Parts: sequence; C-alpha cells; structure tokens
Amino acid sequence: MNNSQQSNNKNVQVPINEQIRFPKVIVIDDAGENLGEMPTKAAIEMAYKKDLDLVLISNKGATPITKILDYSKFKYEQKRKQKQNKKNQTVVKVKEIKIKPLIGDHDLQVRATNAKKWLDDGNKVQFVILARGRLATKTEFIDAVHEKFLSLLEDKGKVIQDRKKTNDFRYETIIVPNKK
Repeated sequence: MNNSQQSNNKNVQVPINEQIRFPKVIVIDDAGENLGEMPTKAAIEMAYKKDLDLVLISNKGATPITKILDYSKFKYEQKRKQKQNKKNQTVVKVKEIKIKPLIGDHDLQVRATNAKKWLDDGNKVQFVILARGRLATKTEFIDAVHEKFLSLLEDKGKVIQDRKKTNDFRYETIIVPNKK
C-alpha cells in the first residue's frame, strides 16, 4: 500500500507511513504482537514487505505507538464505530415554556399539555415565569402559578431545579421525565 490510499475523509486524519515524523516508534505487528521500539524507517519497510501500512495509533507517551495493518480496513472500522456510537447516543432536548404570573387558567392548561407531551417524549422542560414590573414584587401570584402548573403535570415529571431566580424578573424550574 502507498500514500495514494490516504484518507480523503475530512474527519480525523491519522498519520500513516511517511507521514509519521518520529525518529523511533513502538511497533505492534498485524498479529497484535509487540515488536518493541525501532526506527520509523525500519518499521515502514517491515509494513511494506507485508503489503500493509504503518499507522500511528497513539503519540501520548514518550515513544509513539504504531501498528502494522491494512489502512483501508482500519478506516472502515473507525467509520463503523462512529456510526454505531451515534446510533446509540440519546439526545435530550430542553423545551422551554414561558408564562407570566397572571396567565389565564386555559392558557396554563394548554402549556401544561404541551409540557406533558414533551416529558412523554423524554425531553426536559424548563418552566419560566417572567414577572416584570410591579408583578416582580407580588410573590403570591408567582407562587400560585408555579404550584398550579406543577400540579397540572401530575406524575409526568420530577422537578430537579425548583424555582431558581436567575435575575430580577425571571424564575426557572427544570422538570425531567419520570423513569419508565
């Protein structure tokens, strides 16, 4: 194999063969056996004799670690692992509901219905009360709307951050879905 088979992939480019710029490397052969430390040129020659590539695996230690393997096969395995990791990854979104302390009952119920759907889908809900102006001093209205909203959510979610005051007029509550 030669340099013409290098990765055209725009992701992580792994140095192979002549791209490895270290004078000495630790070499692991294609059978997984540690051949020890040797000059990079000798390791590249050994890989070419086996019709394989010398691939830099790790350069974290004092002496970089390389492996003799089929580079195209290595690339394929890396892509497969990335795809599998992406498939197994769960993405949790945070949905936000903003209300004012003097919201009507029906409007609050509509927002609670949306929050229930989001919690059922596995998303977090950030419940925000915006109390601007004179309403910022009326904590009884803020308390009432907060309790009413949480009671409408019934057993759909659990509060992990309860009514944190982020600035003079904004109160945030974070609700996560219950475990199923």
